[in-house]
Amino acid sequence: MKLGFGFCSSNPYDPRAQQELVLHISNQVQKGNDFTIKMYSWMKISILKQKIHKTTKLDLADFRILYKNQELSLNNEDLEDYGIKNHVTLKLMARKQAQQLYFINSIHNILEESKKTQESFQNAKWAVEGAFMKGITPKLTDFGTQGTYILEDLNHKPVAIFKPYDEEAFAPNNPRGMRAKMNSPGLRQGILSGEGVDREVAAYLIDQQSGHYHNVPITNYVQICHPAFHEAEEYKQFQYEKIPIKEGSFQLYIKHDDNVGNFGSGLYPSIEAKKIAILDIRILNCDRNEENILVRKKKVNQPIGQTRQAYDYFLIPIDHGYTFPDSFKICRDEVVWYHWGQMTQAFTQEEKIFIEKIDPIKDIQILREKVKLREICLRNARIATTLLKLGAQADLTIHDISEILYREDPDELSPIEIAISKAEHNYDNNIRVPKGYSNFKEKIFSNNLIQKSLEFDQSKLQNEQKPKIGQPFIKLEIIRDEDENKEIKRDQIIKNNQQNSDKKLARVGSQQEIKKCPKPIEKVWNEDFYSHVTFFLQQIIDSKLQEKSQSPRKYRARYISEEVK
Repeated sequence: MKLGFGFCSSNPYDPRAQQELVLHISNQVQKGNDFTIKMYSWMKISILKQKIHKTTKLDLADFRILYKNQELSLNNEDLEDYGIKNHVTLKLMARKQAQQLYFINSIHNILEESKKTQESFQNAKWAVEGAFMKGITPKLTDFGTQGTYILEDLNHKPVAIFKPYDEEAFAPNNPRGMRAKMNSPGLRQGILSGEGVDREVAAYLIDQQSGHYHNVPITNYVQICHPAFHEAEEYKQFQYEKIPIKEGSFQLYIKHDDNVGNFGSGLYPSIEAKKIAILDIRILNCDRNEENILVRKKKVNQPIGQTRQAYDYFLIPIDHGYTFPDSFKICRDEVVWYHWGQMTQAFTQEEKIFIEKIDPIKDIQILREKVKLREICLRNARIATTLLKLGAQADLTIHDISEILYREDPDELSPIEIAISKAEHNYDNNIRVPKGYSNFKEKIFSNNLIQKSLEFDQSKLQNEQKPKIGQPFIKLEIIRDEDENKEIKRDQIIKNNQQNSDKKLARVGSQQEIKKCPKPIEKVWNEDFYSHVTFFLQQIIDSKLQEKSQSPRKYRARYISEEVK
């Protein structure tokens, strides 16, 4: 006789009661999200379904389980009754086959391997897919210039924000009427259409590399199939069963109270405000407005007798599609925090330690491996981070650093643009890096035709064998001239661009071919260029320090004395 509580009435010393089964679930509903479940052979099918429901967030009525093409429909039967043994594979199928057309998959996962991060991302995915199966559709926001969709769970609560590649401003499928070819100039100078998704992910990667210091919400690449997404009329006929499949950025929705535009900037702690500014300098944010800084309040315990409630304020940066530009044409008014009083305060010791630990070379290498950004965009981010580190070492404030980084007048170059222009001139004309700013061996010849170090170890010099007659003392390595190198690099870049098809528009299940503008051929910079940049940046910082050290009080007595005379 069997009891009805998910287990059988067999002897507890029965060997099968001790046998643990590992079941592999092939998830045909949420494709790409296979998982494993641990059970015991005496457990009932109802327990298995409950565990699958808890893992996938799917309703029990929306899926069925198959083993050897047989549905496990009898909830009161044991796993053993169906012949299920250790390490078998069970198929998880949708109750209605049409529901399987709506799915969400992760592609080239860039998240760290921490359990908390991975679980948060997976839970959000499954919650959204469960909502799809119940008829809850992605909702296009009422504001913005691109296709931004709010993804909800079964309770109609926001779970994530999805931004497809091909619905950005001036991309082919933009739902706001701002349509153009991929890689067309965007709304912000230095950023092309179809590049915003990669920048959203890149901003999170920078924060992830820094131990989540800046509080950027979890962001990853996903692929979503759903008919709610926007498709231009000329592309609909090519879609598989007319259901668009989109790739884009998937950012977890963070609960918040409001945005910074509805509070006074003086309420925010200095450390929270400067976290946003430091991030924006590192990623060269071109559009840090009041709407894309969220505010979360937390009540503070009140002293006895005080009636007014006090709060702690925490800031959350979002919307990083306009970062990593290919130019420094950014004005001070484009970052809302520039006028905040917290930016004139000196860095704390903890902030200096954090900035000192930033490794821009390592950051750029990670972005180069995991995200598709143009090389000049990575170059600019490295230069901006270098300025941040040099400024912090010289005890400049964020306000001082911003005056170097951003333009005061849209038609006038900023100090950092002038420094980069000088560095490019020196680099292109093979001018030697100033002493103390290069870690490289000096070149013997200025035309770079021969590169050979003449550094010898004197202790080993006497032990070296004497050269034979006719044998050269030094082996000279003859390399190509710079013009030859440039032509070879240019041909190689063109070849690579032709081989790399536009994967952002060649979707799985979609055969559309959307017109695109070719990307410009990119230049490559070596460490000598960055050494020149560092030299000129240090000159600007020294001038800034000298300007700050000149106090008005020094001239006041002299001015008054002249007036008395």
